[in-house]
Amino acid sequence: MSKHLFASKVLPSRVSTRGSRYKELLISMTWREFQMRYRGSFGGVLWSVVQPLFMIVVYTVVFSMLLKVRFGGSESPFAFAVYAMCGVLPFQALSEGLSKSATVITDNVNLVKRVVFPLEILPLSLTMNALLHQMIGLCMLLPFACLLTGHVYWTFILLPLIVFLQLCFSAGLNWLLAGLAVYVPDLSQVVSMVLPVWMFLTPILYPEDLVPVKYSIFLRVNPLAGLVHCYRAIIMRGEVPELSILLWTSVPCLAVFFFGNYLFIKIKKGFSDVI
Repeated sequence: MSKHLFASKVLPSRVSTRGSRYKELLISMTWREFQMRYRGSFGGVLWSVVQPLFMIVVYTVVFSMLLKVRFGGSESPFAFAVYAMCGVLPFQALSEGLSKSATVITDNVNLVKRVVFPLEILPLSLTMNALLHQMIGLCMLLPFACLLTGHVYWTFILLPLIVFLQLCFSAGLNWLLAGLAVYVPDLSQVVSMVLPVWMFLTPILYPEDLVPVKYSIFLRVNPLAGLVHCYRAIIMRGEVPELSILLWTSVPCLAVFFFGNYLFIKIKKGFSDVI
């Protein structure tokens, strides 16, 4: 009786300690990856603020001033820039994580072979780092959106929900790619070809209305399209995304997350034999 009682007290403590240790490790690796990105540059972390601002200026000058592209009937030169950035920022975060996940395991052979290390944290830290840069970009984008619309929409409080769904989707894809790329190295080349196609198949630089109805099914099976739609509804129109769109975005995002994690945990035991 005393043994079982003792075990019941110790086991949760061990699980809690392990979870806390993994959380600290994830935060540490994410922050280290964030700092390494700008190490050696004069601007340092300041570049994470300058880059999204520079992109907004470029989109404004090229599309709004030179090409005279207008969105939603607005005559503001910032309208298309805000519209495009609502899609560009999440796509960049997604593509950055995928590009690095393809080699994250082979780039850390010492952790695979020599140390008892939770390898699933490697792709997850890449996901968090890319998302951190997106959050900085969103912080730069929101003031422009407020100036454009003349409102600070209450729907901004819904952004964490969409970010969470994107985190799940991106983490799941990164786990899948990181695990499978160990056994199929050519996947990194495939990803580099697929990402540009994925961008053009997603309404990032063009309105959803331009997609013919008979091809709208491709938007429904593309979670990124749903995420971009939700960002625009919340930021530009101050609207709660339609329940149907939230559903056909949430289900695949969560499914990819759990399946990606399951598969990575399942196949990571063979990494040391392959590398």
